[in-house]
Amino acid sequence: MEFTRFDRYVERHAAEFIRRLQALCRMPSIAARGTGVRAVAGMVEELMQRTGGGTRVFEYGGGFPILYGEFGAGSHCFIVYGHYDVQPVEELSEWTTGPFAAHIADGKLRARGAANSKGDLVARLAAIEAYQKTFGKLPVCLRYIVEGEDGLGSPSLCRFAAEESELLCADGCIWDDGYRDTRERLITSLGFKGILFAELRAHGARTDVHSKWGGIVPNPAWRLIHALETIQSPNGVITIDGWGEHIAVASSEDKEALRLLELDEAALKHEFRIKSFSRELTGRALAREYVLGATCTISALTAGYAEAGVKTVIPASATARLDFRLVPNLAPARVVELLRAHLDHRGYNDIELKQIIAAPYVKSSARSFVAQAASAAAMAVYGAPSVVYPLDPASGAVGVVCCGASGEAEEPMPVVSFGVSHAASNPHAPDENIRIEDFIDGIKYFGRVIHNLGSLTEARPPERRKRVIPVKT
Repeated sequence: MEFTRFDRYVERHAAEFIRRLQALCRMPSIAARGTGVRAVAGMVEELMQRTGGGTRVFEYGGGFPILYGEFGAGSHCFIVYGHYDVQPVEELSEWTTGPFAAHIADGKLRARGAANSKGDLVARLAAIEAYQKTFGKLPVCLRYIVEGEDGLGSPSLCRFAAEESELLCADGCIWDDGYRDTRERLITSLGFKGILFAELRAHGARTDVHSKWGGIVPNPAWRLIHALETIQSPNGVITIDGWGEHIAVASSEDKEALRLLELDEAALKHEFRIKSFSRELTGRALAREYVLGATCTISALTAGYAEAGVKTVIPASATARLDFRLVPNLAPARVVELLRAHLDHRGYNDIELKQIIAAPYVKSSARSFVAQAASAAAMAVYGAPSVVYPLDPASGAVGVVCCGASGEAEEPMPVVSFGVSHAASNPHAPDENIRIEDFIDGIKYFGRVIHNLGSLTEARPPERRKRVIPVKT
């Protein structure tokens, strides 16, 4: 078999690949606090160069470095996205081991960033190394874009997309989000929901005041609660004026994909420790809502005093942070307009609305080069076809990469996404982890994706014009 030597190389060097991942995970790179981010950027660039990539570093203002690397050559080019920053670490007592210990036990490597997404970054570079050692030159050009501000909304990546747009001209993009579900099926996605992360703030007295005035001094916490009650109904339906008018009807391709989707409801309830899903959804309706439904999540509520002891006050202000996940054709700017108008119409024009993070949705076809390459590779590694989601329920900077700095394009670059996580990887939460077996399988899988891209694009003209930029080695 043509991949026998490749797989043997991966297996012989598995311990070394795991050590590289442990070393990377042991270095904190928390973008929200700036902890260790630049040091990790340097380590990732060294890994890229060690794998044979020519690299360039882009920095904008006080932002963290964007690493650009080219592997292989040829008329067909594909973007490979990654990020080296990780989420903040809270609730240390809920971790089995230290969040940056990268300890391996029970076949799992536990560390902040292991699943999101240092595991994917190391696995894909390992696959390139293995491919070059066993097959020779890559059959296509891979352009790596690795950022350090995924947790901050990717502001530097937006600048990069605007000023270095020629580096983002490619035949397709491979993203780093995906996992094996509770039935051990590989989940791949053909796009991502958009996101609007916004803050609502209500104001009361000029400072916190004694709660004895509660009968006559307005309480901004209650004011904010009443406003929030108008945004979503008790059974979870978004009730913003005009909301449904801007949601596209599912395409025939989406409907076909949804027909094949099935969530393991019992396993998910057990994992989340819940008795039922929102609105008592089950079956096809549950899968459709998860993949194609827009959401409005209250991510945080802040008001008054919540520390040890008792402090009886009317808070001077109250804040809610809302996370909207957006589907076609809900653009972040349109959601801001709808929400502002909705609040004003009900007399809540005094409540401030501030946009914090925004990214558009991206959606592409199952017929693209990257989608076909990913689909064809699954059986050999995972023993079953992948489960294809029309949209990944998560969000990210994929719109900037595939649609340009404005987030708008008549024909977005096709994207496919997959990863080395599993259903209980717990990204963004205590005991984030990946299974070693999935990490090794991810290396083998990405090697086959590269090979498939070469086969699919052979003798076919590039779909996008590209200009090769000199890079340092």
